[in-house]
Amino acid sequence: MSDVFFADSRAMVTDPSKWFQPSLSLVSKLKRLIDESKILDFIDKGDIVAVKTHFGDRGTTKTLRSVYIRTIVKEIKKRGGKPFVTETTGLGLTRLRSSAIGRIEIAEENGYTSQTLLAPIIIADGVMGFDFVKVNINGRHLKDVFVAKAFESVDKVVCATHFKLHMMAGMGGSIKNVGVGCVAKPSKYDLHCPNPPYINENCTECGDCVEICPAGAIKNFRIDHSICLKCTGCSEVCKYDAVTIEPWLGGREIGERIVECAKGVYEVVGEENFAFFNFMIDVTPHCDCHPYSDNNIIPDVGIFVSRDIVSVDAVCLETLQKLEASRDALTGDKKLWDWTSPQSQLDYAEEIGLGERKYELFRVGD
Repeated sequence: MSDVFFADSRAMVTDPSKWFQPSLSLVSKLKRLIDESKILDFIDKGDIVAVKTHFGDRGTTKTLRSVYIRTIVKEIKKRGGKPFVTETTGLGLTRLRSSAIGRIEIAEENGYTSQTLLAPIIIADGVMGFDFVKVNINGRHLKDVFVAKAFESVDKVVCATHFKLHMMAGMGGSIKNVGVGCVAKPSKYDLHCPNPPYINENCTECGDCVEICPAGAIKNFRIDHSICLKCTGCSEVCKYDAVTIEPWLGGREIGERIVECAKGVYEVVGEENFAFFNFMIDVTPHCDCHPYSDNNIIPDVGIFVSRDIVSVDAVCLETLQKLEASRDALTGDKKLWDWTSPQSQLDYAEEIGLGERKYELFRVGD
């Protein structure tokens, strides 16, 4: 059974005549949560520590506030660690988020800079998302995982995750932050689609796909899958819908593929070298990859921390389901995204040894 620690986001004012109470801030509670849970005490002096978070997309307005990341960074430094804040590029070649340059530009727009975070920002899979370490995992769906190369050089990883729903996988917690956010483009493709891209009968042989392909994999307007990096750049530039990428996965299978990618990351870094912060605030019905943020579906809950990736996501999902059940009883609404399979992430992650669903919850920081 794993330990999970929790700090409540509610201010819980006991004396309304005292308006100046900084201890009620969730930032202050985060500091106490770190101290009382000892969640960062596994960091040794001199450790290089990757703080993995998500900067969102241009237009996203409910990513984690930079002050939370800054607080974690300061606590890592206090313990002698050398932190940097990291993310990976997105699929494709033409969108802003598809390159390290664009990722950092988005980060700055959304309030994440080396000044606000007190740490440098390093994009873990290189300038265009092709810097990776190939790891064999022999999973149910994936045989190999392409882990962002920077994780090969770190001692510890601290995941600062904005817990929310996900329109394909059901939930976006720490498992997704690792399984999607710590891998390079080829694995991002593999977890979304089981088949490689191919050029169909709509092709006019205009040559745009040949020009953009970073691997030189398109010859005689056929894709050589032995060298294709599955970046989807060819599909982005094709004006004739001549590149087929299907099926785009959802439900149980994408959840299990995310878990397998997380296993690959564990193989590179080591399970014992992770710590997880799930911020259950601003819970939206979709991930922060979207260029917008919808209304919150539940009130803010707080912060959960654990060294166990399965337990920390399990407690958040169970909390969400209880709050949804209470809401639905009042409104008659159906559960959001009940066609997805968030449980599959937890079931499969426990099955392949990433952690355990059973946990003991400790409330701290009040």
